[in-house]
Amino acid sequence: MKLVLMDQDHPEFPSPDNALDDPDGLLAVGGNLSPDTLLTAYSQGIFPWFQDDDPILWWNP
Repeated sequence: MKLVLMDQDHPEFPSPDNALDDPDGLLAVGGNLSPDTLLTAYSQGIFPWFQDDDPILWWNP
């Protein structure tokens, strides 16, 4: 699968079925951490995990 670059103003998550095999579960990069974005992500089993000063990485294990 191909890694999805999300728009910061209007993030849309790809299907969790499209998560990469390597690194395992990586789904998308970018977007934002607004409450609406987080609620949408968590409801699909997607969560952010990244280091300070790095882009937001979204995962679905």
